[in-house]
Amino acid sequence: KQWYQRRVRVPLPFVVFQGYLADLHCNHDNPAEWCQSGISYSFIQRHYWGNGPFMYWEAKQLPNFLLASPMLVLVGVVTIGYLRQHHSLRDLVTMDTPGYGHLACLAAIALVNMNVQVVTRFLCSSCPLLFLYCANIGKPWDFVVLLYFGCYATIGTALFSTFYPWT
Repeated sequence: KQWYQRRVRVPLPFVVFQGYLADLHCNHDNPAEWCQSGISYSFIQRHYWGNGPFMYWEAKQLPNFLLASPMLVLVGVVTIGYLRQHHSLRDLVTMDTPGYGHLACLAAIALVNMNVQVVTRFLCSSCPLLFLYCANIGKPWDFVVLLYFGCYATIGTALFSTFYPWT
């Protein structure tokens, strides 16, 4: 019973708000553009921000992909390293497997479906296993990883706060 109540209570505010927006903007002679899609936020993301499967993959976005590439490579190294360490399905049934699966899925979703400018912020803020892996990476890569995160935090803060593009 509690499980069912949680499943209903969590999405309820979103559903109610979408219903409110539909009632406010879609029941007129001149409905809003997003009324066809049903959910206002997905329309806004697709129409104004260019989000969608592979919609951000353009030649002019190559610098942003280069800025995001260290984090995407790191996620690949972390995921492949974990899979190599656990050879069989029995080995994969551990406490930390969902965390690594979460990291890999979020990276794949971000790479395919999101603005690449937010990939680093998105992955760093949602996957603590990334930092745990980096903390145990060992020599000679420990200095490189520490330098990357230090530069990212310092340069990123300066550029982001002055409205320059930064991942």
